[in-house]
Amino acid sequence: MLKIGTSDSSPLILTPQLSPPAVYLDYCVIADLAQNPALGQGLRDCVLGKGGTLYLSWAHLVELFGLGVGPTYNSIRSYLASFGRDFVFIDSDARAVIDREADWKPGKQNPALDEDFLRCLASNWDGLSQLDVTTLLDVMASDQSVFIKYQTLHRKHRDDLKEMFDAARSRYQTDRESRRRIDNASYAYVPSTPPTEYIHKQMTRECIVTHEQFKASDGLDFEHCVVSLAYCDYVALDKKWARRCGKIIIPPGGATVFSSIEVEALVRNIESWSKTKKPATP
Repeated sequence: MLKIGTSDSSPLILTPQLSPPAVYLDYCVIADLAQNPALGQGLRDCVLGKGGTLYLSWAHLVELFGLGVGPTYNSIRSYLASFGRDFVFIDSDARAVIDREADWKPGKQNPALDEDFLRCLASNWDGLSQLDVTTLLDVMASDQSVFIKYQTLHRKHRDDLKEMFDAARSRYQTDRESRRRIDNASYAYVPSTPPTEYIHKQMTRECIVTHEQFKASDGLDFEHCVVSLAYCDYVALDKKWARRCGKIIIPPGGATVFSSIEVEALVRNIESWSKTKKPATP
């Protein structure tokens, strides 16, 4: 959640507190929950009742704002607002998170957090109105440059990853040595270290060797998947990505994965969650 405070040098300080259980919901899952009040409210009440935190990224808001104002936009907006301050923004750029993990020292901010987005939130909040996800949606509505900035970033990540995976998959399919190297690669997880790079390598291989088409939208889904698996307790993804997660080894402490049609099972798991399940992230 976002804790509000002050200091002698700053009249307003927003401090992210990563209170478990940490729950990441893919955009499609959020849209479904917003359209199903009973299930959506049940999941929200369960997360908040456990003192948990909803994990989001800037890509959620870009996708939502890109809908334009209408019934679907309004229902998702209202649903996200109902979590109040019990949310944080994580960086969906897996490589950036991995780089920060390499430099992380005790006392530094959690490497998964998107500090730029959190600063944008803090700088645009008036300190008086209710603070929730809609604060940034209102910023995007009033200042198109903010939306364009993140929309451009969204498209660049998506297109770069599509290009990278298309090239790697072509080599895998046509070059015997590339196929042998990828098939025989062995990835070892070092206990008590961040699992992001380990998960990144495994998911990269899975996306290369699959016969499924790699669509443009899969680029950001890949990154959402990697960072959320490493830092959350529970993750709900669309059926294709939940299936891909089932083909890799998620180390102890990583997320338990559910598909978009398993939300009721997700709620039951959160209900049975206890704070002794796994240590909090740094």
